[in-house]
Amino acid sequence: MKRLVVPLVVVAALAGALAAATAALGFTGPPLVNQVFRPAPDVEPGTWCGQVDGTFTDTVVEHFMQDASGNIVDNVRLTSLFTATATGKSILSSSSTATKTSGPIDNGDGTVSFITNIKGLALKFQIPGGPVLKTADGEPIRSAGDLTLEDVFDAATGDYITTNVSFNGPHLGAEGVDFCTPSVAYLDS
Repeated sequence: MKRLVVPLVVVAALAGALAAATAALGFTGPPLVNQVFRPAPDVEPGTWCGQVDGTFTDTVVEHFMQDASGNIVDNVRLTSLFTATATGKSILSSSSTATKTSGPIDNGDGTVSFITNIKGLALKFQIPGGPVLKTADGEPIRSAGDLTLEDVFDAATGDYITTNVSFNGPHLGAEGVDFCTPSVAYLDS
């Protein structure tokens, strides 16, 4: 089964939103759950940006903490090494973030919010052991800084209403940066 590259920032944002929707957070007191996850690397065939066939090798290290109130702090380091079948060239995608979620917050209008803040390196594309790939205008292809997701729910029914997103710093997904054109050009050359 082939897969398309999905920016890690989208995965991180989804994980943060799911955590926000399931727990009231604000981390106080010692952790009741304090676990580090280091599963074996996942190796599978895939397609980079729907254009280049190759193999993904994904590695995850996660430090998950939860206190007695259900507050969560989740530190995650993700790396994905894609190697093109035709050229043998590789691109390393990496992310290293700390995610904290708080809520429910009464908005005073019949809704509640869960706020998820993701800090750190949300996503970077680079040549292994080499430079960060750049866009056509010379900007590094990376996301870093603070990404905040506010998930809003109906307080009475729990029905999802919307997600508000804000960011400080460069964020590929939020800014619509084209990482496929330069990365495919590199992999095919």
